[in-house]
Amino acid sequence: MSKLKIINTVKRAFNLLKKDPTLIVLFILPAVFPIERTLANFLSYYLTLSIVGEAGELPSMPPIPFVTLYFIVGFFLGVWASAAAILKVRELEEGNKLGLKEALSKGLKKVPRLLVPAIAGLALYTLMIASMTTAVIPYILIGTSPLDQGVRPSVIVLQVAIGCLFLIGLYVATRLRLSAPACVMEDSFGLRTSWKLVKGNWWKLFAILLVFGAMSALISRIPLAGVFLRGLLVEPVTITAMTVVYFQLREAKSSGEEHKESL
Repeated sequence: MSKLKIINTVKRAFNLLKKDPTLIVLFILPAVFPIERTLANFLSYYLTLSIVGEAGELPSMPPIPFVTLYFIVGFFLGVWASAAAILKVRELEEGNKLGLKEALSKGLKKVPRLLVPAIAGLALYTLMIASMTTAVIPYILIGTSPLDQGVRPSVIVLQVAIGCLFLIGLYVATRLRLSAPACVMEDSFGLRTSWKLVKGNWWKLFAILLVFGAMSALISRIPLAGVFLRGLLVEPVTITAMTVVYFQLREAKSSGEEHKESL
């Protein structure tokens, strides 16, 4: 029987953050490089323009080397901060505290392996943003439905298929959401472990992620500093919650296996 409780897990994550506020410090630099939000804005804008066919000159892009460096640095800092945060949460769960310097030092050693699930997560995020933009956003902006515009049925079928692709991406991304803590805690990439642990708990984990997603959306609306505050406040509590969920489900799985062996 799963021990995963939605409300208790969210409360536990905030309590751990309260016990060790330095978890927030880890995400100061990554918050300066909001690569996911930047990527989402870029894809949504350019895909919408390409589909709608809006006339006008596209805004100039920063130099490619700068964009590449921006994404590499932001991605690395985010992975490093996540690894250090997961290690700190593990110690908090055991009743200890891991210093900031030690967490960063140990977390740095986990970065090479953690890059694999992080890249997989970013790829799924990109897929979801691209598919959602292609299937929905252009018609929202125009204010009419595909049928009102006389779009051919084959095009509508294609867009429905793209919408299904978004749902598939969402499902897979949720199943793999515990890959980061599994990767840091185990001698693996954590993808298979996450897939197994989330089985039977998908809706509960999705509900937990939805809570933090709503927080992210609200905080991001704050003028000027919203995107930075989202990375600074929501990211640490989210990775804390995912680590708590990982420990809960791993413990539940171990207890279940022991119970089966006793029978």
